[in-house]
Formats: sequence, C-alpha cells, structure tokens
Amino acid sequence: MKKYIYNLFAVLLATAAMTSCTAEEGTEPGNDVQPNVVMYSYTVKKPYNEDNDVAIRLAFNNKVEAAYYLVEKATEKESRLTSMGEEGYMDYVVSNGTKVTDATGDADITITDLYGKYAITAVAVNGSQKASAATEFTGLEWSDVVAGTYYFDFGGKIVGMESHPTTLQVCTTDATLYRFKDVFGEGASMKIQLLPDYKATDDGGTYTYFRVPAVDTPFTYGNYGTVGIRDIGYWQGSEAWITTNGYESGMYEDYNCFVYVQYYVSAGNLGYGYDYFVPNN
Repeated sequence: MKKYIYNLFAVLLATAAMTSCTAEEGTEPGNDVQPNVVMYSYTVKKPYNEDNDVAIRLAFNNKVEAAYYLVEKATEKESRLTSMGEEGYMDYVVSNGTKVTDATGDADITITDLYGKYAITAVAVNGSQKASAATEFTGLEWSDVVAGTYYFDFGGKIVGMESHPTTLQVCTTDATLYRFKDVFGEGASMKIQLLPDYKATDDGGTYTYFRVPAVDTPFTYGNYGTVGIRDIGYWQGSEAWITTNGYESGMYEDYNCFVYVQYYVSAGNLGYGYDYFVPNN
C-alpha cells in the first residue's frame, strides 16, 4: 500500500512538473517560441513639440528576426483592418512600413508632425510567424481666435519681460482647450483648459474659469534652472483651489483673460499672482 501511494505521488509530481514547464514556455526570458513586440509611448521633450510629436519604444523578444512600423491616420488603419483582416494587415505593415534598424532589443523612435488622430502599428517577424503591437496618438491642431498681448504683470521680473505678442488659439478637436501661441517665444506656448461649468460675473462681465497645466518656459532663474508656470490648483494638487478657494483664472466673452499662476523652479516656489491677456481689438 505504501509503495502504491509513493508511486502515485511520483506520477502526480512528474505531471505537475510537465504542466509547469508548458505554462512557462514563452514567458521566461530566452524561452519564447514566437516573436513578440511590446510598444510604449512617451511625451517628447524639447526641442520636439509635444502637441504633434510622440516618442515610442519597441521592446522585442529574442525570437524577432526583423520588425517594421507604420504610421497612418486611424481611419485608414480601421478601413484596412476591415478589408484585410488581422493577418493581412500585418503583411501590409511589413510591405509598406519602415524597417526597424535593430530589432535585437529595444528600439526608440520619435515620430513628428502628426495632426489629427493617428495609429502607430509595429509588426515583429520570424519566418512566417508575426506579432503586432499598436498605439494611437492625436496630434493637436489649432485655429486662431484673436491676436493680442500677454502681460507678465506678476511674472515680468522672473521671465525678464513685461509683455509679449501672442495669438489666442482654440484646439480644433476640443472646444475647451486653448493656448497662447508662442507666448514665451517661438515654439513656446501655454495651454489653458476652460471649465464650462464654472462661470462668474464681475465689473468686466461674465467669465469662464480655466485651468493652467504646468509648462516649462525657455527662461531660467539664477542657478536654479528652468522656470515653470502652473495654476495654484496644480501646485496644491486640488481643483478646489480654482473652483472654490478663489484662485481662479478667467476668460471673458470678449476673450480678455486674467491668469492666476504660480512661477516655480525645481527647488521650489518663486511666487504667484496675476498675468493678463488683452486682445488687440
């Protein structure tokens, strides 16, 4: 009886070991049986433009012999997938995409000048075997609203100028997203995000609250490095500072704006107060 139990235990143990090996196949490093690619996307850094450029990283396993990537309008990809199917579309990427120079590890690629919604697809190849990965990126497009002047009423001494000509623009795909184009100089803009549910009225009329996401300027402060700007809510980590506590920024119906922002460096706060945008008309 004991011998029978021992032999049964040995069989079960062997079966478990075989099952474990099967489950690990293709997941343990160096044990993959098919090519694989994973795609990551990142916000670009200067001198690239985060509105229209994107950085991607392609991570390959050791079964990849070659790899290709294709950038196209998202609607075009959808149409091709419908007509070709998944396998046919992977073949299309291989035939029409850009070949990755080195597919032995990670490949870092920066894609520029994207306006609208794009699909980015990568295909890894080993003989007849293929694997794909994809992401999407929406490049922002802007339409002019009104030209004017931005006054660094509080921040003038920090950035070294009292005012700068700029154009208020609205995003063509998001009616609540605006920016002051080139407000800090060429290629250096500042976005603002309207809060349509929050409005107030004062002597200047009715205005809509807006947020000011953090943005680096081209300016430096002494030996402390780059000067950044953001609203008090982003500084304090709560929108309530804008909508409830009285530190709001606002856009009037004629596009005059008051902008309550904090200036800062990596070491800490430089101060906060009002800047203004005044349209030319």
